[in-house]
Amino acid sequence: MKPKSKPLCRLGYLGLGLLLSAFILYLLFLRPTPIKVGGFTSFTDENTMIFEVINDGFADVELLDVRVNDGRKPAKAELGVSYSLHLVGGEGLDEDPDIEFVDIREVPLKPELVPDEKRAALDQGSRIPLNYGIRLYNDEPITRIEVIYKYWGITFTREMPMGRFFNNG
Repeated sequence: MKPKSKPLCRLGYLGLGLLLSAFILYLLFLRPTPIKVGGFTSFTDENTMIFEVINDGFADVELLDVRVNDGRKPAKAELGVSYSLHLVGGEGLDEDPDIEFVDIREVPLKPELVPDEKRAALDQGSRIPLNYGIRLYNDEPITRIEVIYKYWGITFTREMPMGRFFNNG
């Protein structure tokens, strides 16, 4: 006679499947968005803005699009990639050899490194992206920003919380 372990084995597989499904559900939907804003620079004309983006997740984030105000495309959107500890913000970025601006879809945002990993990358002299920022040019003042991105193959839209610095009236 065969032992009656088949129902117990099926129950074990079912439990493992439910546990794995709950974990994936948490990572993809219940966990806060992996994109964080570290800070931003607004220029005097208010039609140009740079904001630092941080990937606080576990996997790469692929930027798909950036919209301003009421879902309109900005005149120009660029991703700034810094290969040094210089944040992508402020002025003089185009003159910095360790910062390059590319199309927002060109480079995925890698998960943020801890300070020790950043120092090790700098000591090795390798060109590992350490900081990211998005530079927006627009024809009218920017009052709201939305970033559309892909994380683990799923597309999300995130409104960037710029707080009291925007005219929301």
